[in-house]
Amino acid sequence: MDKNYINKALNKANNTLEKSKCTLRKFSLVSIVRLVTLVILFFFTSILCRSQEFQFLNVFLEGQIYDHAIEELEIEPLLAELFTHDVRMYRASYEMPFQGSQINVSGAIFTPLSSNPQDEFPIVVFNHGTTFVRTSVPSFNDEITNMGYLLSSLGFIVLMPDYVGLGESQIMHPYCHAQSESECGWNLVKAFVDSFSEFEIHTNGNLFITGYSQGGHVAMAMAMNDMPESIEEDLNLIAVAPLSGPYDMSGVQLPMTFQEISYSNPAYLFYILKGWNSVYGNIYEEFSEICNEPYASIIESMLDGFHSAEEINAECPEELIDLFPENLIQEVLSNPDHIIMQHASDNDVYNWVPTMPVHMRYCTQDEEVFYQNALSASSWMIENGAEDIIAYNVGDANHNDCALSAITNSMLWFYSLNSSGITSVEEDVFIQGSECLIYDLYGRVVYEGHVEQIQKLNGIFIIKYSPMSKPKKIFISN
Repeated sequence: MDKNYINKALNKANNTLEKSKCTLRKFSLVSIVRLVTLVILFFFTSILCRSQEFQFLNVFLEGQIYDHAIEELEIEPLLAELFTHDVRMYRASYEMPFQGSQINVSGAIFTPLSSNPQDEFPIVVFNHGTTFVRTSVPSFNDEITNMGYLLSSLGFIVLMPDYVGLGESQIMHPYCHAQSESECGWNLVKAFVDSFSEFEIHTNGNLFITGYSQGGHVAMAMAMNDMPESIEEDLNLIAVAPLSGPYDMSGVQLPMTFQEISYSNPAYLFYILKGWNSVYGNIYEEFSEICNEPYASIIESMLDGFHSAEEINAECPEELIDLFPENLIQEVLSNPDHIIMQHASDNDVYNWVPTMPVHMRYCTQDEEVFYQNALSASSWMIENGAEDIIAYNVGDANHNDCALSAITNSMLWFYSLNSSGITSVEEDVFIQGSECLIYDLYGRVVYEGHVEQIQKLNGIFIIKYSPMSKPKKIFISN
């Protein structure tokens, strides 16, 4: 680099510094006091507002979301026409109660944009699946791969909690701990409702809850607990769609896991036990009590929020009997009073009687979360008087392949239930004298023929006038 250039730069810096010194000397005592006062006020205001803060992260346009749905997720073009909103993403930082004190947690918020400032949108809480890496959570992924953009582009305000011990929370994640899952979800809803004005958006008060895998467990945990009293007049829980979740930990998930020779994801088992021990403190004193050496020393240190399930599984032997003490396996299978099974029962989320529709979805080849969880839950609820409880078989896919179909189906169900407030849907707009095809929200043809002779339909549908025309959403009320 040229030496003269460096000297000129240094001289310029010195001159700037001297001017700054002169400016500081001209400050009156009153000005300095005012400046210090403002700094102090800002500091304390920041502390007072830390109970909930929102940070804008990103925005994606309707066309980008549509392209991602078609090209990357391979969603049918007809259904992709439902993605009609640009979407903003925010990170929420908020407080929740946990083990007798208040802790800071985080989550993601997605809001659809509309050209009509009077549009009112429903809210959906989408709870994510299992992650071992603390930053592999919704609020730390602002790219278009985040499911929140897709769901929000349908016309939903989407709230996605990160969970205790993940995201901004630095403690051990209490995996499948129903109480903290519920508290984390409901307090995100409350933080959002308390701060409507910051988002310049309106809601119609309709609330839906869903989630996949661990998120299915969270969805059920939230639904079985009451929403905070302070928002009861603002929201109405319309329906719940738990997806491929371990609802029956004590009767299905743990017994079916330990009765097999091997399990597809042994890291999950240690995640549960270490997570529950961090809350209850009475499962073990030393990790080697629940895990054979040399694996105990390796695996415990990897449950640190930085290692993935794949990395942990790679350290595990094929057979469970090589991982777990044989007497522990037998106790879990035969003794319902064993401390692990007691805590499993504490975290069952199926044994309650819903007053709202609960439609579960599962796949029969799920090797991680056994589909019998959904059958057990639906049977118990129906036998105890609940109505509109359904466990849908989405197909014979495995756990990962089941996800998109289950999520899409549940969101379309929510879409159809939310007939009020969707002002972006055209109402009874038909081109007279034309022929048309009308599809339901599952892509099935429900009418074909002249619009004048349309059969009686009620709800939200997709209409298409010709092979080359663009499908439109319509709300039909006959």
